[in-house]
Amino acid sequence: MSAPPRPAPALVGCRVVVVEVPRPVRPEPVDVDTLLRILAATGSDVVRITPPRADHAIPAGTKRTLYRIASGQVDAVLFPVAEALPGWLATVERLGMLDAIRERSRTSRLLLATTDAAATARLAESGLPASTSCGPTADDLARSALAPLTYGVLERRTAVGRLAVRSGGALIDGGFVPLSRGAVSILEALFIADGRVLTRAEIGQVLPGGRRSARAVEVAVARLREALGDGDLVQTVVKRGYRLAVLDED
Repeated sequence: MSAPPRPAPALVGCRVVVVEVPRPVRPEPVDVDTLLRILAATGSDVVRITPPRADHAIPAGTKRTLYRIASGQVDAVLFPVAEALPGWLATVERLGMLDAIRERSRTSRLLLATTDAAATARLAESGLPASTSCGPTADDLARSALAPLTYGVLERRTAVGRLAVRSGGALIDGGFVPLSRGAVSILEALFIADGRVLTRAEIGQVLPGGRRSARAVEVAVARLREALGDGDLVQTVVKRGYRLAVLDED
């Protein structure tokens, strides 16, 4: 068995998207540069995007980032300016990604946060649960949005310790283990199932490319176990599939 991973920065393995507007809003409700510095200090990977106008082409970089949001490669999306929300929603809908993003936010694997209660309500109308910043500053927005990731709200108690899944890997008892995209997809599906057995077919559908064969699933699970360095976290249930070794909370 490999040595336990070292304690990691608070948000290592997390990717956070900050949605902006083409022109600065005056007065700026949140200093975006300050927000970016705060996020970078947590160890997270920060990506900035500016949604295009409805009559403009969608830049390739924006498409790539929105695909990452929809496919589990982003942990949080922040709206420091409420005026950025309509353009973001319109672009998501143009690309046909709203349902996938809605499902990720519904399972709490994607956190959304705004600076404005009306913007939060607008997200809720689209089936996207979100939080509103607890105050007017960049630090307030960062803390409001990312506290669940930082303080273990989104964790499972397992046979190998406290587990949190992030877009870049797994956090086990405060130590970060980097994982491939496919490994994260499997671990996330098992995490959401919360101890329920997933069949090989169900796991095959969440792997990149989807609808993978039973043999491909077995290989992918074996690689996940090897990367984690502990075979006890992902359990094989004979003739049924796999489950996460979740323990009952006291």
